[in-house]
Amino acid sequence: MPDHGKDLGADLYHLWLAGKDNLPSVAGEYGRAASDVAATDSAFAVMWRPSRFGGDTYGPVYYSWTTLRDELQTILSETAGNLTLTGEALVLAANQYAKTDRAAAAEMKRLIQTDGTVQP
Repeated sequence: MPDHGKDLGADLYHLWLAGKDNLPSVAGEYGRAASDVAATDSAFAVMWRPSRFGGDTYGPVYYSWTTLRDELQTILSETAGNLTLTGEALVLAANQYAKTDRAAAAEMKRLIQTDGTVQP
């Protein structure tokens, strides 16, 4: 990574973009996956079994499935949160570095405005 000027600004822009757009996009996918996994809670009727088999009405598979489902949902949710926080940290780092070099800040700002796909 260059240590000053326009080249540093270009690198800071890519760091900023990763934090502002790339990581939040991936975090969104993990968040949607977590929601989809959590939504399987309503599908447990398919695990119902008649009382003539003994035990409770769901049987042993239900409890194994809910444990796995809950664990997966937690992992997906935590990953989404971690990606979001990492993205925020990258944006903060890029902005802080830009404050140390006027030319780098100008180039970073120019690239952000030229890109037009992500709002600052």
